[in-house]
Amino acid sequence: MQQSKPYQLINALSLGEFCSGESLAKQLDVSRTTIASYIKQYSVLGLDIYSVKGKGYRLAQPLSLLDSEVLEQALPNNMPLVFDQVDSTNAWLMSNIDGVEHGQVVLAEYQSAGRGRRGRAWQTPYAGQLCMSLLWRLQDGIEAAMGLSLAVGLAIVEALEKAGFKDLGLKWPNDIYHGGKKLGGVLIELQGHANSEVSLVVGLGVNVRVASLQAEQIDQAFAQLETNAKSPLNRTDLAIAIVESLNQMFEVFRLQGFAALQQRWNRYDIFADQAVSLRFSEERQLKGTAKGVDKQGQLLLEINGQQQAFMAGEVSLRGQ
Repeated sequence: MQQSKPYQLINALSLGEFCSGESLAKQLDVSRTTIASYIKQYSVLGLDIYSVKGKGYRLAQPLSLLDSEVLEQALPNNMPLVFDQVDSTNAWLMSNIDGVEHGQVVLAEYQSAGRGRRGRAWQTPYAGQLCMSLLWRLQDGIEAAMGLSLAVGLAIVEALEKAGFKDLGLKWPNDIYHGGKKLGGVLIELQGHANSEVSLVVGLGVNVRVASLQAEQIDQAFAQLETNAKSPLNRTDLAIAIVESLNQMFEVFRLQGFAALQQRWNRYDIFADQAVSLRFSEERQLKGTAKGVDKQGQLLLEINGQQQAFMAGEVSLRGQ
């Protein structure tokens, strides 16, 4: 990433130590007034930055920023591209889809227009999540992508578990849970035709640390990976672990489809054997017992003693 001057400023503050306005202005070769405008810009994004006369500026909590050089060394085949700010990593890849290669990964410290499932806004605290998208190409048409969002969620959970995190789970079709609360999600967008090469933009967001300003805007219980603000998690290492897991998963998926991953996914199913509702619209929903997913990634519900498979809908515990 070619570092903009505002990003150089936040990088200088990332350790959580005081930096004087004078030293920052000298380091960035800008005026003190410009430094103040940069501080305001990042405060708007939700960063809590102290300004103390005689001491300068300091972040309320240290930040773990993405290290583009480390990412490039660790993931050469994914050609990592890191943005300070972008509308959304998925939107960037969709706009540049003809000019990037299979495996390209795009990451961002902040997304101004991140989206979740069904077009919902996805709140993105500055440097408080892992926000990334990958471009994958499949040769056998759109049908070959069936179950891919489940496979992506599985790869993320397995990477986090390997990194030492516990109590992880998956909610059909594309939500990641930690401690019974939503930790992140997956959004896949496709471009292609039924029987030809299809391009898939695979977007994901995982909460690392959510500040109180963003927390107030999230309309459901959520989880975050970081519990000790004084010792921030290394987001670069986490990003590498997740992308490596995704690379391995994609090879299995490309050769064998979701069927090879079905049993692994069902191990993490947070609704297994529980009474659930599957909502298709405000007027239409079904009730049954969740029985995992089939080899295509379809949700299995036991309704009146019979198992039925579903490709769409929003599942929740009965009564919620």
